[in-house]
Amino acid sequence: MTEEDLIAILDKAEWNDIEFKKAQRGVPGDAFSTVVAFANTSGGHLIFGVQEEDGTFNLVGVLDVDKVQNEFLSVLRGGRKLNVVLEPQEFHIQHEGKDVLAFYIPEVPRSEKPVYLNGDIRNSYIRRGAGDEKCTPREIERFVRDASSARYERERVSGLNCED
Repeated sequence: MTEEDLIAILDKAEWNDIEFKKAQRGVPGDAFSTVVAFANTSGGHLIFGVQEEDGTFNLVGVLDVDKVQNEFLSVLRGGRKLNVVLEPQEFHIQHEGKDVLAFYIPEVPRSEKPVYLNGDIRNSYIRRGAGDEKCTPREIERFVRDASSARYERERVSGLNCED
């Protein structure tokens, strides 16, 4: 992500592939549900240093860049908060004297889903529109079923004819 990319998306709304967080001095706790949702859905950019005010997004900057970046990345690689290790793309952008941290969270392979928080599979999220929604039990079951190496839809069914 470049400075020009950042400026372009500030004029848009949050959606299924973009989430803004103020995160000036630390990583907000709800950032990790967004990470999980991006990883379980189609990936997306999580951008620190942007605050929403009255429906517009204002660049406020990250004040403690090293702390926020290290805190965020160590959680993604630490293996305690998330059930998988994630490898985001990291971007440090400076605009008008303010620091912005952007992280692209990729979608994980089907075999690693669902991604969840705090060792509890019920803390799985998906991204819908601009929100992170907790997975329903059915969605979790689908993730677990689809993660299996056995692919039943590709198996040959014998003993049936066209009428069956």
